[in-house]
Amino acid sequence: MNRITIFRLAILFSVSVLFTACDNDDEMEPTDPMGPDASFLASSVDALGDVSLDGFTIPTTYDLAGAFAPGVYSGQTRRLAQLQEIVDSSRNEPIFWDLKAALINENEDKFQSPDAQGNSNIRTKIDELNYDGDIGAVDQSVADAFGEMADRLTKSSQANFTVTASNGTAGMITTGSKKRHVDANGLEFIQLLEKGLYGAMCYDQMVDDYLRPSQSGAENGKGNNESAAGTDYASKGTDRQHRFDEVFGYLGANPLTYPNPSNTSNGDGVFIANYTFDFSDETEDAFGINIAEKLMDAFLFGRSVLKAGEGFGPNDESVNEAYYEAARADIKLYTELGLATASYHYLNLAIDDVTDEDKIHHLSEALAFIYALSFNSEGRLTASEAHDVLQTMGWSSSDASLNGVYDINLWEVTDAQMQSAKDLLDRSYPGFGALPF
Repeated sequence: MNRITIFRLAILFSVSVLFTACDNDDEMEPTDPMGPDASFLASSVDALGDVSLDGFTIPTTYDLAGAFAPGVYSGQTRRLAQLQEIVDSSRNEPIFWDLKAALINENEDKFQSPDAQGNSNIRTKIDELNYDGDIGAVDQSVADAFGEMADRLTKSSQANFTVTASNGTAGMITTGSKKRHVDANGLEFIQLLEKGLYGAMCYDQMVDDYLRPSQSGAENGKGNNESAAGTDYASKGTDRQHRFDEVFGYLGANPLTYPNPSNTSNGDGVFIANYTFDFSDETEDAFGINIAEKLMDAFLFGRSVLKAGEGFGPNDESVNEAYYEAARADIKLYTELGLATASYHYLNLAIDDVTDEDKIHHLSEALAFIYALSFNSEGRLTASEAHDVLQTMGWSSSDASLNGVYDINLWEVTDAQMQSAKDLLDRSYPGFGALPF
């Protein structure tokens, strides 16, 4: 059965049953007898009920060679491959290449893997940040901060790869069978780089760039018609469709199989798609909402709305904008929830960790995911609120940027501080703090 047509109206009953059962859970501290209000997880697409797309059948996969053709998002795939190569290179001690230069990819010759090579780079996409609401603004300071951190990682790894790290001493820690580089304050730079870029590049480009009205929305000047797309139509589809495809590209999901329940490690996704999949079972068990499935449903529905409503010329378009807006709302919500559940997960691990080495590793990941959540001007967690959460663990009170992390000594962050961070997150995601992420 087509997953899109299964509108799960049972969510309200699931939520009621869950929180009646959890009424005495001390951690959740409900403000009313029924517990926290979980209605924020409800799908805007599901709320539409039965829909008709004028004979267009919603496919079960994001198939750009079939039902959604033509379409492409090669630039997004290339940047994800570049980020993957940067992450993979950090496992070598000392790091043997210039990570700051890799972000810029000048002369387009910094990467070795075929998927990462080409005329794309990560730096320019960070420069396009507009999560502060100033659409079209260029904020180079964020990209500069990532470049500086990449440079610190490269230089520190070269200087300290034979040193065993401790509080006040940069070097290597061991978690399980893996060695990891941290600075003198216990910051694992590669975690801040990788997961931070989930926010500053992927998340921002998805929800605050390509999903805004002037891109994939109704205010796109070229619209959703073949004549305005011109020669690009043969490979990219209409301009609105192409912008929507670029949103999907930054998700990092396999378009034909995600979310694949048989691949329990990542659901056939990387980066944001991977983490969204990882904690969907918990949200489904608690709330009746599988966030990975809902996110994919929204992408399939939104692209179907655009495909069904495309025309040859401007006067031939027939996009149901209410349907499109429902898909847009779901994509923004469930992408955010994927990052949020990962934030809780790593805070939970860090609180439970026995060794300092495990704690600072997981805490580095938690800090990065919370910082990543700030890159959405319409998120449930605002940038200011994300900074409040980070401050509970020592992030600079006067610097909400990535540079604020240098004020934290991870070796000395307490379980109580991390619990305070969870409590603040619960204001935006009520009930999540009690779940076993």
